[in-house]
Amino acid sequence: MKETACAKNKEPKPGCFRNVFAVWFRSSRCRQASKCKLHIQSLQCSVKIHRRRRDCMVKQSRSDVAKLLDSDRLQEARRKTRQIYEDEKMLSAYDQVDYFCTSILQNFSPLDRQSDVHLLPEETKEAMAGLIFAASRIGELKELQIIRSLFVQRFGLGFDKDCVDLRPGHLVSSEIVKILETKYSKDAFTPENLFGIFQNYQTNSTTTNVDSITEDSASRNDHGIASSDTAKKRNQRKL
Repeated sequence: MKETACAKNKEPKPGCFRNVFAVWFRSSRCRQASKCKLHIQSLQCSVKIHRRRRDCMVKQSRSDVAKLLDSDRLQEARRKTRQIYEDEKMLSAYDQVDYFCTSILQNFSPLDRQSDVHLLPEETKEAMAGLIFAASRIGELKELQIIRSLFVQRFGLGFDKDCVDLRPGHLVSSEIVKILETKYSKDAFTPENLFGIFQNYQTNSTTTNVDSITEDSASRNDHGIASSDTAKKRNQRKL
């Protein structure tokens, strides 16, 4: 009888397995959240590095365009200006990614507790949606791809698809969509407005010397387009 009683005492209670699983699940979720937080912080560092590098490229390109225009090499200046557009667009995207990271890190506790994306604060969901959408359009930020993968593991594939495909009801901000989805038409780089476009760029630049260009484009309308007959004739000859 004593042996039977001992054997019964040694048998695990049904609730023990549930408790062990619950503890393991919470521990796994905490590790996953902690990993996500580290990658978001790493992403912010990576964004700063990429931003500095691309900003230097833009400044150099502006200087190159000034020299090309001064040498009447309009076609090359147009190609260079198109690249400046793309680099400037990416700089704006970097700023948005950094903003999303900051927004998540400032209120990270909901991500630590919840596994249902619908129960997260709106601000957190919008920041996550922005990062997922950016990850699908920016390939050079490896940390961004890792974070997207962690979001899928934690919250499922449905939310990811909604953000990437911009499905009805998605939470991706219109600003990041506009930055990454805008396609510039050929009309944006016609000879008549090339000087105006470049003037808008060089307004924020302190390193580019464009005295010879501004003499020909001193008269501008509200959109920054050259309006002098001299500038128009000169552009037509370059074509």
